[in-house]
Amino acid sequence: MDDDPPLTEPIIVTDIFATGVDVERVDGEVRLIAWVSHGEEHRIVNRLVLPDAVARALMRDLKKALASGSN
Repeated sequence: MDDDPPLTEPIIVTDIFATGVDVERVDGEVRLIAWVSHGEEHRIVNRLVLPDAVARALMRDLKKALASGSN
């Protein structure tokens, strides 16, 4: 059983599509910078800063999701 509180969406948050992501390490946190390619430039569409523990959990969950090969 998971002790996390339920995930709610009190306002509508739009999905962001990205064609690439840069990863930076800043002051013990991980910064993800997502972009889309437009002509000869990459346009930033989102930045996400994660504490180390959250970034590690994301990495673990991504590995599981990609290994399963399904939705």
